[in-house]
Amino acid sequence: MPDLKKFIRNRSAVSEVVGEVLLTTIAVLLISSIAIFISTYDGATDIPHTQVKEWMDEDTDMIYLEHSGGEFLETDALEIAASINGERYVYNSSEIFANLGNQSSWQLGDTIEINTSSKWGIGITDEDEVRVFLIDKPSRQVIQYLTLSLEDDENSSWVTPQGAVTDTSTEGSATPFDVYENDDTYYTTYHPPAAYNTNKYEEFVFGVHPLLWGVGPGDNVTNVTLNIVYKVKVNSCKDLTLRVWDQDPSKTWHNESLPEHNSFTSESMDLSAYINCTEDVANFKVRLLATANTSETESLNVDYIALYVN
Repeated sequence: MPDLKKFIRNRSAVSEVVGEVLLTTIAVLLISSIAIFISTYDGATDIPHTQVKEWMDEDTDMIYLEHSGGEFLETDALEIAASINGERYVYNSSEIFANLGNQSSWQLGDTIEINTSSKWGIGITDEDEVRVFLIDKPSRQVIQYLTLSLEDDENSSWVTPQGAVTDTSTEGSATPFDVYENDDTYYTTYHPPAAYNTNKYEEFVFGVHPLLWGVGPGDNVTNVTLNIVYKVKVNSCKDLTLRVWDQDPSKTWHNESLPEHNSFTSESMDLSAYINCTEDVANFKVRLLATANTSETESLNVDYIALYVN
């Protein structure tokens, strides 16, 4: 009988050990499955960071784009949009692939050569305004924005957004291409929510180095003017507000009220009161917000937005 009691006690001890092992195994399996889920989740698409050198030859109607640094670009994920005097033209992924000698990626030192005359039926001169957008197709964001114009004009100090342009409203749409040219056929579409919501906006990140205006580190900025051309449907919006980001020292938004215009109209605002240093200019961005009078089917459109600094 003593041996039987000892056997029962031993079995009980083994059961406790087995139970602990089973619980530990289950915990490990759960943690492993979570780790696998996290590692396989793609999340937001990263926009490639690439530097491109651009130039054009008006004698041969050629645009040249040379990969000069940064990440290689997969040709099937790349699209080139060009604007020549306000008219839009597209160079698609398959054309880029063929232009690079059937390479699947655009690599350092490779040059894309586009003959505008044979491809799009238009010649170019040194007086033409030629702009090129490298577009990441998966995210529909601009990788780089290039200006090939050779002529300096009175508007050369006005700069349109070269960073991200986004719209978070329901079925809204906005790209840098929509707002870089005044009085063309392209514009953004923002649908104001029925109730005031700071998470429903249209945002323009300028992403411009202050040296473009000759402003160096520590320099004072005395004149900052924003020009925006927009329209809204009659009596469709209220509380139309432009929010301006102030990086230094407050890191806060300043609100500017905008009047209602039912056709595309230009409004200029002096922002020098709080955009007054290099850090403010380098981090400059604005958001457009409004509230719909009736429903989210109402719309507000931006045709052009540009910044002037000196």
